[in-house]
Amino acid sequence: MNKLKLTLILLILFPISAHAYLDPGTGNALMAAIFGLLGSCLFLSKSIFFKIKAKLTGDVIVKVQSKLAFFSEGSKYWIYYKDILKELIKKKQFFTYYTMDINDPAFELLDFGNSSADLDAFHIQYVGKGNKGYAVINNLKENILVTTTPNIGILGYPIRRPKNCKNLIHIFHSVSSIGGYKKNSLDKFDTVILSGVGFERDIKMIEKKRNLPAKELFLGGLPYMDDLIKRATDLDIKTDGKTVLIASTWDKRGILRTYGADFIEKIAKAGYNVIVRPHPYSYVYELDFINKLQKDLSLYENIVFDKEVDNLLSMAKADVMISDVSLVRFDYYIVFGRPIISLDTDYEQYYQEYEYSDLDEYWDIKISDKLGVYLKKEEVFQIVEKIAEVIGTRLSKERVDKNALVANIGSSAEVIAGQIMEMLCRL
Repeated sequence: MNKLKLTLILLILFPISAHAYLDPGTGNALMAAIFGLLGSCLFLSKSIFFKIKAKLTGDVIVKVQSKLAFFSEGSKYWIYYKDILKELIKKKQFFTYYTMDINDPAFELLDFGNSSADLDAFHIQYVGKGNKGYAVINNLKENILVTTTPNIGILGYPIRRPKNCKNLIHIFHSVSSIGGYKKNSLDKFDTVILSGVGFERDIKMIEKKRNLPAKELFLGGLPYMDDLIKRATDLDIKTDGKTVLIASTWDKRGILRTYGADFIEKIAKAGYNVIVRPHPYSYVYELDFINKLQKDLSLYENIVFDKEVDNLLSMAKADVMISDVSLVRFDYYIVFGRPIISLDTDYEQYYQEYEYSDLDEYWDIKISDKLGVYLKKEEVFQIVEKIAEVIGTRLSKERVDKNALVANIGSSAEVIAGQIMEMLCRL
């Protein structure tokens, strides 16, 4: 049940005038607590309803202790889990979904209007933020834990590997090599569900170099990509022939930090409509920089900043993407097949803290030419000319095999759900 429904219920049930003041922070915290309480009450009410129904109809409710858990750090990760969970619910596979976000869309699975929800097949639990949430995850009882979160069990990371966990499973949430992860990120994992066939090599190379036990590797794919392709097909948006999407990764590896406002101004002055889309983490970890960038570019009416979590509309409107090593390039390539201009940001100097430092190639850079055009730092002055050169063209299907980047396109959620259930059967 969404926030609007809950708010309406509160207004109907408690139409009392209050002559008090709540500051915005306190008000938000209070509403979050109310939504959390109501969500729990709704789950309990719905459970009771189906139990009464079962007694009246003679249906037997079987309670089974969950052996399977999913862990999410917050609502922005829901797109990577949702289709897998829905497949498991359809198959009546028991699991618990733990989230650190009181507003996680997962709670909508408990909506009374959701006829496909089998309440005895899943449970959703808000564990709290920070140390409170970490403590819950550290003490999970389930035997299998599935997460998109790396680093679990690594010295210094607040989430330990739970004692009862026999199989710690990582799901990649993008077209990605392990190279872009911080060092040792997956050392404590038992199983990795890969997005594409090309990424098996890097994991095996690191295992050999560190003398790690071999992980079980499954070729699963990317459910969010299937969803992105489907939603893009349903969109009725045409490009205007002059829109440039600047999609940057965050921190010092990103083109926004490397080149600042100057190259964006140059593109805008050339007559192009510019959508600037910083990485969502930029609004958390480098907000002062983003605010200054917006201020510096505020005089240009043909420059807009996209703050939405969902990147589909910005990509659909863009005739060309300018990026760095951001993995959003592959979303754009696979879904739209339009040209991408990748800019150098001296990635190599930052890679010592990443798994790339233990690999023999920088995959993200190596593939840039195949995705369109790659410009070194001394060539960035050519950016406007390069846009004019590639805009309106389409990337050749022969440049990069989509099926090598993403496995099981169109059926990845069902495949991954089946893989998880097969691992459960082995316990």
